Amino acid sequence: MKFPDENIFENVLHLSFIKNDLLGLTPVPTGLRTMIFPMGANNEAFLNNLVSRCEFLRDLRLVNSTYKSLPRSIGKLKHLRYLNLANSKELKRLPNSVCKLQNLHILQFNGCKKLQTLPKIGNLISLRQLFITTKQFNFPDKEIAKLTSLERLWVDSCGNLETLLLEGIPLSNLEWLNISSCGNLKSMSPFHVFPNLEILGIKNCPKLKLSLGNDNQIPKLKLKLLTLNSLPQLVSFPNWLQGCADTLRILVIANCENFDELPEWLSALICLHKLELEDCPKLLSLPKDAHCLSNLEGLSIKGCPELCRSVRRE
Repeated sequence: MKFPDENIFENVLHLSFIKNDLLGLTPVPTGLRTMIFPMGANNEAFLNNLVSRCEFLRDLRLVNSTYKSLPRSIGKLKHLRYLNLANSKELKRLPNSVCKLQNLHILQFNGCKKLQTLPKIGNLISLRQLFITTKQFNFPDKEIAKLTSLERLWVDSCGNLETLLLEGIPLSNLEWLNISSCGNLKSMSPFHVFPNLEILGIKNCPKLKLSLGNDNQIPKLKLKLLTLNSLPQLVSFPNWLQGCADTLRILVIANCENFDELPEWLSALICLHKLELEDCPKLLSLPKDAHCLSNLEGLSIKGCPELCRSVRRE
C-alpha cells in the first residue's frame, strides 16, 4: 500500500511490509494490532521502536528474520496473542521477559536452529500452541507440563535431544502432537499422559523406538489420525496402539524401511476410514482378516512391491 507523503495513517491497525529496506522510513501507528515483518528483516532500531511504542500489539510475525535476539521490552506487550519467529536461523536466545506475555496463545520458534536455551515458558499460562526448536540436550518437560491450556505441540529439529518426557501434570488439553527431525531422539513419554490426544505425527527420527517398555499395558487413547514417517527403528506396530481401536480414522505409515508386519488385531480398528502404506519394502502382506475393516473407504499402497503382489493375488 502507498501512503501519502510516505506516511502511514495513524488509525491503521494491521501492517505488513514487503521489503526489508522500507523498515524505519516512517513511524508506526501507536494503536497497531498486527505487524508482519518482511523476509530477512534485520532492522534492530525499528524492532525496538515498534515494541516500545505499540503496547496494544496482538500479532507479531518475524518469520525468516535475521535477528539474533529480541528486545527485553517485548515483555511489555501485555496484549500479545501471537508471536511467530519461525525459521529465524540467526536467533540465539529469547529474553526472559518473553515469559511475561501471559496472554500469549501461540508461540512459534520452530526452525530457529541456533537457539541455545529457552526461558521459563511455563509462565505462559494462556499458551495453546507451541512450536519449538532448540539446541538443548534436556527437554524442558517441567516447564511444558505447566502449560495446562496447551492444545498443539510441535517439536522440530531438536538434534541434541535423546529423550522427550512430559511428566508431572498430564497435558489434558493436548490434542495435536508432531515430532520431526530429531536425529538423536531415542525415547519419549508414554502416550497415556496425553489423554485427549487426537492427532499424532512422528517423522524423521532415525533412533526412536516406539515402545512403552511394557507393551502389555494398553492405555486408553483417543487418536483419530496417526502418521509414522521415516522411522527405521519401526519394525512392527506397537501393541499399545490398540488403545485407539475405536477412534482411529486415518493411519499412514511411510518410508519405514524395516517395517515388516501389520498386527493381526488391525481389524479391531473399527473406525478406520483410510489406510496408507508407502515405501515399506519389507512389508509382505496384510493381516488375514483385513477384509473385516468394514468402515475402510480408502487403501493406498505405494513402494511396497511384495505387498502389492500379495494384494493382487488375493
